Amino acid sequence: MTLQAFYTDALEEAIMLGKVCARFVEKSPISVMVRGTLERVLGADQLDAWFARTAHKQYTRTVLFSTVDDVLSQVVFRIKPSVRAAYRDQEDKGGVSLISLSNKLNGVETHTSAELVR
Repeated sequence: MTLQAFYTDALEEAIMLGKVCARFVEKSPISVMVRGTLERVLGADQLDAWFARTAHKQYTRTVLFSTVDDVLSQVVFRIKPSVRAAYRDQEDKGGVSLISLSNKLNGVETHTSAELVR
């Protein structure tokens, strides 16, 4: 499959998703492809399975690692100004307290973080 074929297919699909998305595909097709690939590779299920394999001391009880990643990503990419603001936006989805989320975030082991960027 050539880049042009992918671009044409992606543009047609983006039109179905709306004009805003189509503009991103039109102006920056590579970034849209990278974003889609990252979302597939680093999806919630994959992140949670990876966390279960790499964490030594930390465990999953109520807060999934994918939830921490989702909330923290919103802060890192400046979608939300703080972890609290990102949490409040997703409060109804997670079913966990802000304290539990903060504890999970504060308890991420150095080894776990290193493996994520490896």
